[in-house]
Amino acid sequence: MAVNAFITFFDKADGESLQKGKEKWIEIQGWDWEVEAESSWTKGGGASVGKPNPGKMNWEHYFDTASTVIMGYICTGKAFPKVELQMMKTTGSATPETYFTMTMEGCYITKVAQNGTEEGNVTQKVEMVFKTVKIEYKPQDNKTGKLGAAKTYNWDIPAGTASPS
Repeated sequence: MAVNAFITFFDKADGESLQKGKEKWIEIQGWDWEVEAESSWTKGGGASVGKPNPGKMNWEHYFDTASTVIMGYICTGKAFPKVELQMMKTTGSATPETYFTMTMEGCYITKVAQNGTEEGNVTQKVEMVFKTVKIEYKPQDNKTGKLGAAKTYNWDIPAGTASPS
């Protein structure tokens, strides 16, 4: 089965992907990240929303060469300067193309959990937080299958500034 989700720590924690263009990236099984804001219908003049609160980025992968490095970073409290997640899809070209990119800076690992299965697989679940995030999404044209111009979103979490486009 083809893997379509990857994450890289830019030579700080090499994974084992052999997919062309994603060599040394970590092949991930899934991920999630959310942002929420307190909301109230009873405060002030009616419906209101408080400051956004970024959640932790969670992702899971098969244990690989990056796993022990990631564990070392949580134990020492060191930050990864930059982490990038990419999602790929079939577009009609010879190889899948990246349509979703999430680039994070100032990343701290906050939780690492290893899990083993009776089939002999070991997976690692990782949680992390970060200071800035840029999301880039390329919509796919329904007629041609080609990816369009990127729509971007930037958020400097400590500064509280965001710029969608």
